[in-house]
Amino acid sequence: MTITIPNYLIEHHEPTLIKLNEGLYLERMRTPTQKVLVRSTMHGLTLIESGGKEVKLNGTLHRIEKAHAIFFSQGNYFTNQNTPDYRALTIFFDDNYILQLIRKHTLPVPSQSSPTLVLSFGSEANILRLTQNIVSIHTAKTPQRNTLLTLYIELLILELYTAFPKTGTFFRHILDTSGERMRYVLESNIDILHTVSDMQHLLRMGTTAFHKHFHKQFGTSPKAWLDTQRMKKAIFLLTSTDKSITEIATECGYATASWFIVQFKKYCKTTPKAYREKNRYK
Repeated sequence: MTITIPNYLIEHHEPTLIKLNEGLYLERMRTPTQKVLVRSTMHGLTLIESGGKEVKLNGTLHRIEKAHAIFFSQGNYFTNQNTPDYRALTIFFDDNYILQLIRKHTLPVPSQSSPTLVLSFGSEANILRLTQNIVSIHTAKTPQRNTLLTLYIELLILELYTAFPKTGTFFRHILDTSGERMRYVLESNIDILHTVSDMQHLLRMGTTAFHKHFHKQFGTSPKAWLDTQRMKKAIFLLTSTDKSITEIATECGYATASWFIVQFKKYCKTTPKAYREKNRYK
C-alpha cells in the first residue's frame, strides 16, 4: 500500500492536520515505525522534534534526526521508516505559497535547482525557537491559532532561507516547475494511468490540444513518457517492497507478468528478479 500525503490525512480527517488555507497545511505527526511507501502531492517541509527517520528518495537514502529538516517536492515516491520516539512538524504547501513568498520579500533565488534538501538546524537558535512556538500554538487551539500558525510558518521558512542559503535551490526547483499543470497532474496520478486515453481523460483535453501541449512540455510522445514512468514505478516497487513480479506488473498497468518482463529487459538490460537482487533496499 502507498500512502498519499497529505491526501490520506485530509480524507481521514486526521485531527493532527490543520488546514491554514487552500495551499498550506500543518501536521504534528507521530507516524508508525514500520517502513511505509509514501507519495507526496504537495511540497513539504518536515522538522524533526525527536527521534529520527530513514527516507529513501530518488535512489538516495537520507538519515535525518532531531533538529534536522527535509524539504521534498510534490509528486515524489519514497520509503519512510521512523524510530519509536519519532515526532515531527510537517508543513505542506503548493507552488503558489512559495511564489508569493518570493515576490512578497523579493528573495533572490540561485540558478541551481534541488527537488530535495536536508538541513541540520540544531545550532540555529531562531529556528529552534520558531519551531517550539509553532508546536505551542498548534497545541493551544485558540481562536487566533490559524492566523498565528500562518505567520510563524512564514517566519520559519524565511529564517531557514536566511540561515541556509542553499534553501534557495529548493525554491528554484519550484520556480522551474511552476505552471506545469500537465506534468504535475500526470505525475501525481501515475498509478491510475494505464493508457494515453487515460491521460487525456484526466486532463480533460481534446486529442489535438493534448498531443500539442504534451510534446511542448515533455519533448516526447505521451506513450513513451507513460512507459518510462511506469517503469520507474516498477523499479521503485522492486527495490522497496516484497511484492511479487506479477503484483508489480499488475500495479504498473501491464497485462501480464511475461510482457512486463520483456519490457523491463528492454529498459534495464536485465530481468526484474536480477535487478531486485542487486539493488534491493534493506
